[in-house]
Amino acid sequence: MQLSLREDYLEAIQNFIEKYSHPPLTEELAAALGKPEPVVRSDLDSLISLGDVSRLTGGFITLTGQGQQTGRRVIKKHETLQCFLSEILGMDSSSASEEACTLEHAISDDTIDRLGELIGKKEGRGHRGRGRQRRKEIPLQCSVDEKICQYPSISDCREGEGVTIHCIHGRACAKRILDLGMVPGEHVSIKRKLSNGALVVQVKGCDVALSPEVASEIGVERSP
Repeated sequence: MQLSLREDYLEAIQNFIEKYSHPPLTEELAAALGKPEPVVRSDLDSLISLGDVSRLTGGFITLTGQGQQTGRRVIKKHETLQCFLSEILGMDSSSASEEACTLEHAISDDTIDRLGELIGKKEGRGHRGRGRQRRKEIPLQCSVDEKICQYPSISDCREGEGVTIHCIHGRACAKRILDLGMVPGEHVSIKRKLSNGALVVQVKGCDVALSPEVASEIGVERSP
């Protein structure tokens, strides 16, 4: 079973339990996922073999400790991404939720923690999990004056240097940067610097070309 499909099931079961205070029947889970019941039954057999779910008397589907941990983690990723996309990048709630459904399967737990901290700092309030100690006080955006940000632009870094993305200077290119997988907390290697100011960087194992305009909006932290 693909990881994304597995996580979608565990997320849906956990959401159902949190909403209705009891585990779903197979037909209820099928309705929640919008899938045919025979397909869901087959997928549940795979999840049982993976140790994620179990069937209770009466046909109810419940999560094991392993499945519950994964389901809660995926929900946290979805909520954090949706909040970032809607409140910080200005996407409408529906589009932000759809985008979060795609991104939640690939983004790391560490990046989600950093995004949560950044959102809390930007909004002046705690995000879910607000009791966690913040690593640093980091400004997410520097749209008025980039000098406010203590982190240099990726454009200022050397060829061959490895950096960690820390913030985005303004919103003009923010969605483009996010679509490239360059979210705060992500490590990036600078492969080439071109004469026109453009960069070729490696992110998530892929080479990505950044125009001078986009590169100038990415604030980074240099490795010690």
